Amino acid sequence: MEENLSRFTGIFNQAKKENVELLLFPENVFYRGRDEGYKNNAQKIPGNFTEKLARLSKEFSVAAVWGGVAEKSGNGFYNTTLFFSKSGDLIAEYRKIHLFELYDGEKILFREKDLFQHGNEIVNLPYNSFNFGLSICYDLRFPELYRSLSANGANVLLVPSDFTKQTGKAHWIPLLRARAIENLSYVIAANQCGINEKTNAESYGNSCIINPWGEIIAEFDGETTGLCIAEISAQNILSARKRIRSLDHRRIE
Repeated sequence: MEENLSRFTGIFNQAKKENVELLLFPENVFYRGRDEGYKNNAQKIPGNFTEKLARLSKEFSVAAVWGGVAEKSGNGFYNTTLFFSKSGDLIAEYRKIHLFELYDGEKILFREKDLFQHGNEIVNLPYNSFNFGLSICYDLRFPELYRSLSANGANVLLVPSDFTKQTGKAHWIPLLRARAIENLSYVIAANQCGINEKTNAESYGNSCIINPWGEIIAEFDGETTGLCIAEISAQNILSARKRIRSLDHRRIE
């Protein structure tokens, strides 16, 4: 984790040069591996760890959303997203609600709830000119979460992820575009790429930014790392929502 943390100074420095106002990092941004490793690296929030993250935002004046970080709370663990303002204040926390499971027939290949507890709070955050809706990876398959976020005012949906290559090829972009179109919102999705050396699981990459009309306005391939940058506009959100008024026409709550 310390090695990863040290690398982020360079990313913040690059972001500052590119006039980036908000950074979104993927799920498992500090550690990817087996359950024991997550437990050993889990952090209390707030604490010394969050103070280090706060200093980065404050030093470079760049807001940052750190995708799923292993949080230790009492005797339990959560997969938690942290949102820091550009002044270094921790202004939102979201604990992942939907925990991933993978099966081969009846055989369990992976079950996130063996490690983490379910979060139970939907989190919106008004910040600058936007209202951000927080989610993590597997949440993407549950449109009711994003409908609740948009009903609470969200117009930018954040999806830090570690989406696998196997499912990503079929589902990643269609699901992201669907969430953007359904909610007439920007979707910003940062995804891990490459092979996890401890588990041999391969992540799909293809981080992207999608506008409220469902168009991809910035995208990486399955191997590229770095800053995937786009400008988002409150006016584009208003224009899409005036053109298609489905959010006003809902009949089922």
